[in-house]
Amino acid sequence: MTSLEKGDPSSDEIKELKLRNTKLARELRITKDYLVKVTRTVDAKETLGKVLAAANAKQKAYTTMLLESCPNIILLLDDDGRLVLGTNMFLTLTGIPNFDYIRDKTWEEIFSPYLSGEELEELNGILKSVSRDQNIQRMDKWIDFGRNGESRYYSVEFTGISGAQGSGAGIKSGVLAVFLDLTDIMREKHRAEAANNAKSDFLAVMSHEIRTPMNAILGLNEILSRTDLTDIQSKYLKDIRKSARSLLTIINDILDFSKIEAGKLEIIDSDYNLRALLDNLHSMFKILFEGKNLELCFTTASDLPETVHGDENRTRQVLTNILSNALKYTPKGRVEFSAFMEPGDESCPDGMLCFDVKDTGIGIREEDREKLFKPFEQLDTRKNRNVVGTGLGLAICFRLCQLMGGNLSLKSEYGKGSVFSVTIPNVPGDSNQAAPQEETGDFSAPDAKILTVDDIEINLEVCSAMLAAFDIKADMAQSGRDAVELAERNSYDIIFMDHMMPEMDGLEATALIRSLGEHYAKIPIIALTANVIGGAEQMFIEHKFSGLLSKPIEFASLAQCLRQWLPPELIKKR
Repeated sequence: MTSLEKGDPSSDEIKELKLRNTKLARELRITKDYLVKVTRTVDAKETLGKVLAAANAKQKAYTTMLLESCPNIILLLDDDGRLVLGTNMFLTLTGIPNFDYIRDKTWEEIFSPYLSGEELEELNGILKSVSRDQNIQRMDKWIDFGRNGESRYYSVEFTGISGAQGSGAGIKSGVLAVFLDLTDIMREKHRAEAANNAKSDFLAVMSHEIRTPMNAILGLNEILSRTDLTDIQSKYLKDIRKSARSLLTIINDILDFSKIEAGKLEIIDSDYNLRALLDNLHSMFKILFEGKNLELCFTTASDLPETVHGDENRTRQVLTNILSNALKYTPKGRVEFSAFMEPGDESCPDGMLCFDVKDTGIGIREEDREKLFKPFEQLDTRKNRNVVGTGLGLAICFRLCQLMGGNLSLKSEYGKGSVFSVTIPNVPGDSNQAAPQEETGDFSAPDAKILTVDDIEINLEVCSAMLAAFDIKADMAQSGRDAVELAERNSYDIIFMDHMMPEMDGLEATALIRSLGEHYAKIPIIALTANVIGGAEQMFIEHKFSGLLSKPIEFASLAQCLRQWLPPELIKKR
């Protein structure tokens, strides 16, 4: 029997019991703390679960809202090319009642009702590329999804996407397709293009209708000027020519502006003699300025190159317009024209050609300068109501300078005068290239056989009289059909063919004449045209014309054409 059983424990036993009690109390405390922690963890897990569930529900609600309300088609394809999800707009346009009908279907199964075989093949290449390279590609198509029975224009952007590593979602890659409906934009673009084409067609017709009578006016004026006239008759003819050329300048300004707007005005570069161009301008304007009792001071720097490479005609047009402007708006005093060089830089190593026109004219107000290079603007219209013009000249010159890589700028003080500065990059030309000689028409070709075709009788009379100046008696035809019949019976050296004629136009007649045999396959057929809209010359060349003469026909241009295309043995020097 132990001491405890006897009711009288020993000190050692008491000590051992105390230790056990302390140990049990500590284990109980630890267990209690652990239970508290477990309880807290369970509560936190439950709370987190509720938060995540709420967040997922909210995210799902936002996703559903996005899919249902998004106005564009958005489709997500997995790495096997199967549909994962998409916006309801696709269902609306296709008439598919629910995504369950097409979920997990391949893109071929989904799009085959709406795309052709070639389009499906193109789409296949795009999807493979973006899925493999994780890049972005675009496909623009008119697609009829069938619901409304009309095609709409979509710009579809395909983006390659990949799943995050370690996400555990099992997503390797996929493709996101976003359809942007650009139908309204494309329709507006087509309307604008149609309107622009209609405007170009209208201008081509107006060019023809206006230039045709102008051809008669200037042609008959040229013919009359070569006859014996009294002083007063000569004066009247000069006034007629001046007025006709003013009208022609206005027509040309309108057509040039139209070509610039349409992006069809071309800069045609070649080597030309700059000093000869400036000498010609000086001679022409010296007479005009003297007629208005104005002084013209014309200076050219000694280092100015003689030959440059550029568009001679457009350079002349700009300088002529600036000088004409100074002449118009300078009631008294003088105009100084100076041509000089400015040093080059990295963008223009050969320097800049600079032309300044300084006048003592009316000047321009500071607030009006913004209008100056805008189309259809004239400043001080009341004060300058006697000045003829469209308000297009400076706007055209400004654009021409830009197209040639240069600039047109202005300095002005109202009431005291203006300085217009033109800069054009200097591109050296071939100094050994002979400058073309101006055609004087000092020759005859009495043995030349020429056919002139035009449906307007007065134009035939003008052309006949101008050819008579070279001792040429030409055959005349008033229709394309008559021209073909005459060509079948005769052998001509040159045919001048009008472009726009009823029944059979010049293009059809030329094609038939070219088919008549070896002789007509090679002879020069020159288009007579009042259509100077951009691309006209190329169009005539494509239809087997040798060249063109623009109406109104200039005597010098006709002489140059005859010298160029007639066999040399037929040309006799007077």
